[in-house]
Amino acid sequence: MSVLCLATLWGCALLSGCGGGEVKPDSASGEDFERAGAQELFLDKLTDDYIDAEAGDNTDWKFFKIRQRGILELTIYWDQKRVGSIIDVRDRFGVLIDSRRHSAELEKDKMDLKVEPGTHFVRLFTDRGKSVYTIEAKFQPFDYKATDDAIPEAMEDDPLAELGDPRPVERRRSARPTGRRAPPTRRGAPAPSGPTVDARITRVVNGPGGGAILYLNAGEADGLKVGQTGFVTGLGPTEGAFRIVKVGRKFATAQTRAKPSTIAHRRQVKVRQ
Repeated sequence: MSVLCLATLWGCALLSGCGGGEVKPDSASGEDFERAGAQELFLDKLTDDYIDAEAGDNTDWKFFKIRQRGILELTIYWDQKRVGSIIDVRDRFGVLIDSRRHSAELEKDKMDLKVEPGTHFVRLFTDRGKSVYTIEAKFQPFDYKATDDAIPEAMEDDPLAELGDPRPVERRRSARPTGRRAPPTRRGAPAPSGPTVDARITRVVNGPGGGAILYLNAGEADGLKVGQTGFVTGLGPTEGAFRIVKVGRKFATAQTRAKPSTIAHRRQVKVRQ
């Protein structure tokens, strides 16, 4: 066989090997594989897109515009739960606000973020698998900096005294009532009836005494007043009890003995009128 034929065969083999080789990351991602080519994401609207690591479509960048300080609720719904995705959120300066790796047990990823006015960016990257996804951004105006200075670090009078002690009954047996005893109540009885205001927790921070401070998206305009009590839906009127300690026009701050880890993902509350 001539040298020319050998060279031709070797060249064909190389070409075949290249054709069946690995696809380079982001080789098919398009313009939105970098921040400069980010596609606009509109608030309160659903946007569908697709990422596929095997096809080289690894990265999508999105951007959205915020006009005032507030809380952003960002949710990504996945058609294929096992996609190996990472979600990064950055502000207009490129500073990372939050980052999360998707868990294969979840059908969606949800992030609650404090945001300032300006353009923000979301980067979705996958190193494994593929999926259609739907991304949604909901915004709630909220001046969290104004309320940060109002967190009650310590109080002479316990604002939760009227709510009762949530500790087990065994730890309070020494405090026996005097005089006529009130009729016994069954543990786990339903909450007292009466009108309530539904609200949502926009932020949870550590509070005094191991409890938590709750920021609510309702205030004077919704009939809330300092001293009103309520509870976190899902925890009930005992474990999730709280008391309003500060009220603004469209927001309120409440204090609870429940720990932030106990409140966890729960965001709905009821405030007694």
